[in-house]
Amino acid sequence: MAEQRVLERIETTSGVSIFRIPLEVFSGYIAYAHLVVHGEHFTLVDTGSGFANSPDDMRHAFEEIRRTHGLAATIEGLHRIIVTHGHIDHFGGVPHLQSEAPDALITCHPLARPVLINHDERVLYTKGAMQDFMLRAGVPAEKRDTLMQMFMMGKQTYPPMRVDEVVEDGDRIDDTLEVIHVPGHAPGLIMLLIDDVLLTSDHILPETSVALFPESIMPYTGVGHFIESLEKAQQVAGVRMALGGHEWPMIDYYDVVERTLSEAHRKVERVLAHCDEPRTIYEIAAQIYDHMDGYGELLRIEQTGARVEYLNQRGMLMIDNLEALEQEHSPALRYKRV
Repeated sequence: MAEQRVLERIETTSGVSIFRIPLEVFSGYIAYAHLVVHGEHFTLVDTGSGFANSPDDMRHAFEEIRRTHGLAATIEGLHRIIVTHGHIDHFGGVPHLQSEAPDALITCHPLARPVLINHDERVLYTKGAMQDFMLRAGVPAEKRDTLMQMFMMGKQTYPPMRVDEVVEDGDRIDDTLEVIHVPGHAPGLIMLLIDDVLLTSDHILPETSVALFPESIMPYTGVGHFIESLEKAQQVAGVRMALGGHEWPMIDYYDVVERTLSEAHRKVERVLAHCDEPRTIYEIAAQIYDHMDGYGELLRIEQTGARVEYLNQRGMLMIDNLEALEQEHSPALRYKRV
C-alpha cells in the first residue's frame, strides 16, 4: 500500500478523535505524530525530529485541524506531550514544542527519560558500546571508522529536556490512554491503547520489521525483548485499528503481529543455520546477505549481532575462541552452534 501524506481523523468507540499527522522527519522520510482529542484535553503523541520539514509540517497540521475540523487545537494549548520512545524522529521536536507549549506535561516511560534529560550521555555511552561491539563482531579494521561515522550520523546534540511525568506498563494516562511497555526496538518504547484504536509507535508496522540492536549496545533492546513484546502485543484485546509511527494504518493488526513474530523467529533460525563452523558476527552477516556496503551494512551487522546474542544467551551458540577473552579486552569472537 502506498503511503499518503495526508492528515487523517480516526474516531474511537467512545468518540475520542485521533488525528494522524505526517511529518517529514528526515529528507524524504515520513513519521507520524498523533493528536488525541479527549474532552477538553489535547494530547500530542510524539513530536517529529525537530528538523527537516518536521516543525513546519506540525504547525500546518494544527492549522488544518482548526480550519477543516473546527477544533480549537493549538500547539500552545497542548495539555500533554507523550514521547513513545527515545529515537530522534519521535522525540527531537520536544525542545521546540516545549518553548511553544510550556504548560504541556512531557510524559514518557522511565527507560526513555535518560535520553530526554541527558541526551549527550546516551550518545557517548552508545558510541563506546558500539566501538566495542564492532571489535567483538570482527568488523575489518578498514571498515570500522566509516561504519562508526554512519552510526553517529543524526545523533546531534540536544539540550536537556524537561520530563514532568513517567508512566509504566498498565498505567492509564488522563483516564484515556492505556500504556503498554514493549521494549526491543528501544528500551522505553510504549504503545497506547485508546478504546479500540492502538498507537503502536515503532513496535508494530504494517510492512517494515524494525531495526534491532544487541543489548550489549543498549540494555532493554535486543531480540529477546522484541519477541516477548510481540507476544505481549498479541494479547492486546479488541483492536479495530492500529496506527504506527510510520507507514499506513492497520485494520489487520493481529495478522501483522503474527507475521512479524514469525519473521523474527525465521531470522534467528537463519543465523543459526550459518553457525555450523566457527564464524564472527561479521562473517555470519556476509554469509547471509548478498550486499555488505553503505548504511545497510551497518544495519545488517547490528541485527546479525542481536540474533547471535539471543542465541548465545539461550545456549544455542557458544564462543569457540574463548581463550581470546583472556588475552584481549574486545577480541573478535567466533560463534559455533552447540
